[in-house]
Amino acid sequence: HGAMVKQLRLRYGRMISNVDQLRKVNEVSFREFGDLHRTWSIERRPDGLDVHFAVGPYIYDIMGQVLFGGSWTTSDIGQRIMANHKYLIKWINTWMFWPFPPYFLSKYREFMATKKEWRQLCEQLLEERKANMQAEPAKWEKDDSALTLLLTSKDETGKPFFTRELAISTMCGFLNGAYDTTHATLYWATFNLARYPHVQEKLRRELQSALGSRTECSLDELRSFEYLDAFMKESMRFSPTVPVNQRVNYEEDITIGGWTIPKGTNVNVPMRKTFQSPEYFGHDALQFRPERFLADDPIHQTAREKLTAFGGYTRLCIGEVFAKGEFKAYIISLVQRYNITFVNPDTVSSQAYVEAGVNQPKHKALFRFAPVDAVEEVDAAQNLSWWTSPSPKSVSSSR
Repeated sequence: HGAMVKQLRLRYGRMISNVDQLRKVNEVSFREFGDLHRTWSIERRPDGLDVHFAVGPYIYDIMGQVLFGGSWTTSDIGQRIMANHKYLIKWINTWMFWPFPPYFLSKYREFMATKKEWRQLCEQLLEERKANMQAEPAKWEKDDSALTLLLTSKDETGKPFFTRELAISTMCGFLNGAYDTTHATLYWATFNLARYPHVQEKLRRELQSALGSRTECSLDELRSFEYLDAFMKESMRFSPTVPVNQRVNYEEDITIGGWTIPKGTNVNVPMRKTFQSPEYFGHDALQFRPERFLADDPIHQTAREKLTAFGGYTRLCIGEVFAKGEFKAYIISLVQRYNITFVNPDTVSSQAYVEAGVNQPKHKALFRFAPVDAVEEVDAAQNLSWWTSPSPKSVSSSR
């Protein structure tokens, strides 16, 4: 809200949503998810696979390669940033609602120390990039990664736009926004593919009709799949990534539905309740039906307008197109390779719990992946080995 936020969003958009970045998202996502999915066949995973566990480091690496110029899992500092981030996500619910900072509790002090270290590691990356730019300015002149833009962006007077603290906070914000939300969204999408096999098959027919046996596509091709887009919307409607949409009534007292909302009031809108409204999504709003987003009549138009999984208008998520690119690359790579089923279909649960503001699965399902066609497999175990390796000293005792 206000001029500063508008300037921030403009610069964030340049870092995340420019065309070159979106093409990079497409290329990197297909490569990373392809390496991952080749290891998922039922022959190699006969007892099933914990998708929620397996996909995490790949999401982090896609973000790292596109936004920060390198994979997190191949560097010591990247692994430490990731380990600290995972720790903070795990413990934030414990400490965020305290009415005062409970420094008398050792676990809280550990949490705050980890948060401090996380920010220091992000600052270290910025300082390393700054030194590299000073040593070889020509090499970085046209670089459009977030690290470089955080250091080179200027305000209207020609001075650096991002202070040191703002640059660090922006890095932390990008890490938060690009990791656990996508992590949960891809799990629920996989869940919905397994739960609704007729949807999975219809999606596969659309993809195969255009791609044949290919497991990746160009950015322009990606935009042409209508049923894939509808599936994405329905999965996020049926299994919302976040529990509430939070806004503040900044301007003046207003009355909505007989309720007066004073100026300055924080308003939390429950996403699942909104997305299950028959008024906006039809009489079958409790059913999983991607077709509700496809037709051109007023009912389907209303559904498209009222789905605010990424927010809307001036508060639209700045990473929307980035996240959609990842989502679609993941689904194409997966559905073109495998028929997805549950290991124990009678006991799966869609129950979620809120962790760091995201709807994560309370009971993680195991999945089986039967090859649609014979696909060359490679071993990506090295990409997962560090995921369970000892974390930095500040987090090792609590993982």
